Amino acid sequence: MTAAPRSLGEWRDHFATRGPGPTAEAWLLRLAGVPPERQRAGLCALPDQPTLRRRFELAWSRRDAPLAGVPFLAKDLFHLAGHPTLAGSPALGDILDPPENDSELVRLLRDRAGAVCCGKTQLNELALGLSGENPHVGDCLHPTHPGLLSGGSSSGSAWAVAAGLVPLALATDTVGSIRVPSAWCGVHGLRLPAGLLGADVFPLSPGFDSAGWIARDAADLAEATLTLLGKATHRLGRGLWLGDPGADVPADILRLQQREALRLGAEDSPAEAADLRAALAGAGQAYPVLGGSAAARVHAPWLATIADRLEPAVLARLLAGAARTPAEIAEAETTRARVNASLRAALRSGWDWVALPCTAGPAVPRGGHTEAVRRRLLALNAPSSLAGLPALARPVPLPDGLTAGIQLVTADVDRLLAAVARSAEA
Repeated sequence: MTAAPRSLGEWRDHFATRGPGPTAEAWLLRLAGVPPERQRAGLCALPDQPTLRRRFELAWSRRDAPLAGVPFLAKDLFHLAGHPTLAGSPALGDILDPPENDSELVRLLRDRAGAVCCGKTQLNELALGLSGENPHVGDCLHPTHPGLLSGGSSSGSAWAVAAGLVPLALATDTVGSIRVPSAWCGVHGLRLPAGLLGADVFPLSPGFDSAGWIARDAADLAEATLTLLGKATHRLGRGLWLGDPGADVPADILRLQQREALRLGAEDSPAEAADLRAALAGAGQAYPVLGGSAAARVHAPWLATIADRLEPAVLARLLAGAARTPAEIAEAETTRARVNASLRAALRSGWDWVALPCTAGPAVPRGGHTEAVRRRLLALNAPSSLAGLPALARPVPLPDGLTAGIQLVTADVDRLLAAVARSAEA
C-alpha cells in the first residue's frame, strides 16, 4: 500500500500520477483520521465533498504549475469569497458581510501555483493571543502532546501542518503569531515584512500585521517561498547571535538555541550583541500599547455590540487598548523608533541577519499560558514586529522530545529568501 503523501513533493507527485479524484480522496481520508473535537478546534470553513472534489478537478487544468494539486489551508483572517471571515469569533459573522474576493495570497497559491484550498484554520479569538486557546471552538492543542497548547494566534495552521493534514498553511504574524506556534509545534514558519501580500486580510493591528506561511520542514518552506516570492539574488552574509533580549530564557534552552543559530552560520559577538540587546529594551512593553491601541481602533465600530460575546481576556485587551493615553502612546512610539533604528542599523553595518529565540521554551500546558509566559513571548518577538521586519522561524529540538524555536530576522525580502535557502541547506 502506498504511503499517504506528506511533503509538497509527495502531494504534487500523487496528483500528477493519480489524478484529482484520488488526491481529493487522499485528503479526505487524512481529515477523517482527525477526531471531531480536534477538527473543530483547528479547522473551519471546510468545503463539502463535492466542492472539494471540484477544486481538485479545477487544479488539473493547472497541472504544470509548481504546486499543482498540493492541498493547503488558510488562517481564518484570509478571505475566501462568499465565506464569512470570522477571525475565531462567531460574533463577527452576525455583523460583517462575507467578502466578495479571495485574499491575494490565496489567489496566488491557487491560480499561479496550482495548489488547492481545502478550508481554513482556527485561531485565538480576533488573533488577540499567543496561546491557541479559544473558548468558542475549543483550545487547539499540541499535535503530539495533547496536554499542551499549540501556540497562537496561528494555532490551527501550525497544528494542521505538524499533524500532517497539509504540507503548507497560510498564517499571519503581528507579534509572534507565526513564530510561536511554529516553534512549539516543531514546524517552520515565515513572516513577511509588514504589509507585503497581507494588506487584504482581516486586520488585528494595522501597521504591525504581517502575512506568511508555515511548512512541515525547511525544504518545503523553501519550495513554497521560492514559488511565491522567487529566488534570492543576495548571498547570505554574516549573522549575529543576539541571545536573550530580556525574556529570561532558561540557560539550558538558550544554549541549545545558540548552538542551532551558530550551526546555521551565526557568529557569537558578545559586545555587539549586548549593545543591540540594550537598544531593544522595552520592546515587549511598548507593543501592547501600540498594538492594543491599533486593535481597539479596528473593532471600535462594533465593540459595544459584540462585547458580551467575546472571551473576557480578549475584551480586556481591547478595552485596555482603547484606554491608552496620548502620553503612553508617545512613550511607546519613542521606544518603537529606537528599536526600529537600532535593528535596521545593525542589519546595515555588516550583519545580514540577527538570530534570537522566538520562544523561551517548549509548549506550555493547557491552562498554563499565564501573563508571565505572554510577557516573555512579547519580549522575544516584539522587536522585529515594531521594526516591521521579516523573520524565519525554525524549531529547536529539546531533550524531552518537544521543541523551542529561534528566529532569523533580516532587513528585507531578498535576505529573507537567502536565509530560507540557508535553512534548507542546513
